Amino acid sequence: MKKYLLLILAVITWASNSWGQPDYSNITFKSKLQEYKKTKPNFKEVIVTKEDVKTIVTLLGSDFYNENEIQDITDRIWLSFNDPEKFDFVFKDMSIRTQDNWNKKNARGNIVLEPNPFWAEWTQSDGELQYFQKAFSYVLSYYKLMAYSDDAISTKKSLKKLLRTEKMNFKPAGSGDWTNSYLKYVNALINPKGYIALISNGGYDFMICKISDIEKIKNLMMKISWEFVNP
Repeated sequence: MKKYLLLILAVITWASNSWGQPDYSNITFKSKLQEYKKTKPNFKEVIVTKEDVKTIVTLLGSDFYNENEIQDITDRIWLSFNDPEKFDFVFKDMSIRTQDNWNKKNARGNIVLEPNPFWAEWTQSDGELQYFQKAFSYVLSYYKLMAYSDDAISTKKSLKKLLRTEKMNFKPAGSGDWTNSYLKYVNALINPKGYIALISNGGYDFMICKISDIEKIKNLMMKISWEFVNP
């Protein structure tokens, strides 16, 4: 327990400097689940390793994060894979912020959040592969290395949340645009700079990587059965 408390203190200090502390006075924590899954994820059907995770983080984030930060991100992803309950406990602030409705009021003007987002996601997931993809998406999105969007308008907004494109200007989404078509337009602008947007096949998670790293990232993501393709 002492080890956990020291780790939490270090995380809170780092979060205060980097992201600011959440205002918990405006948040109600309430889970829709009656109980959480008691078992932890296992790797019987998963071949991804911690070094694979670090390589992905490095390929996506080495232009923005130093070696120590990349290792820290990797450690967090790996803990979220192995022990969702502990992840929610140790990295509470970060875990809370990954929720779609973070800092958003409901119809009654209240902010109601799941208190254990990763543990809840694991509880509701259909096996390890589905959960690993979600956990990976949440952590990478938190560090602005991945985004999610199911329509063109939100795709444009999501591009402002990615470190690679946050300072770039893009045209408004047209009425005939959708996520894939808008990312094709984005690729026409960033391909000459050596970058490309990849989207999950059949989904709406997307990332921007160096063109030279396409095959490496695709192959590594397939280790958790997550296929990324050109939009």
